[in-house]
Amino acid sequence: MMKTGRTVFWFGLFIYAASFCLVALVLLSPAGNRPLFGFACAFMAFSIPITETKLALINNVPFTFPPWVLLCILISGWTNLVFLATIVLDLLQLHPRAFTVMRAVVLSMIPFNWIIAFFIFHTYPREGHVLWIIGMLLVLFSENIATSFGSQRHFVSAS
Repeated sequence: MMKTGRTVFWFGLFIYAASFCLVALVLLSPAGNRPLFGFACAFMAFSIPITETKLALINNVPFTFPPWVLLCILISGWTNLVFLATIVLDLLQLHPRAFTVMRAVVLSMIPFNWIIAFFIFHTYPREGHVLWIIGMLLVLFSENIATSFGSQRHFVSAS
């Protein structure tokens, strides 16, 4: 990866990491709006399916959510882990085709987060959620962005 690509990569990773410390969603409730930080959203999305399954299997308690909602929450909860695995593939540069596939998988997982956040839990996005997505996109497409800037710079200098 060229130098500009690495700069975009690390800047995107910084934005991604910082997004966990910011308000990602706001829960609308009659008692008042409650901010949810990025780290809390990530934890809940990862832990809810585990907790629900454990209660159903061990304690024989019915699921709180319909199965399709649990599936959406499960996919949402795994978005960060799949993204981190994709970063490792990119940094190691051992399997470029696997990186391309994993990048598409991460992109396809993002709408599941919207389904859960907006339609199931009735929250609305804030800066943390927006930066979370921007950070992932910068990391996943850092080489493409760097190449695009390089070709624009070449075009401008040639004029």
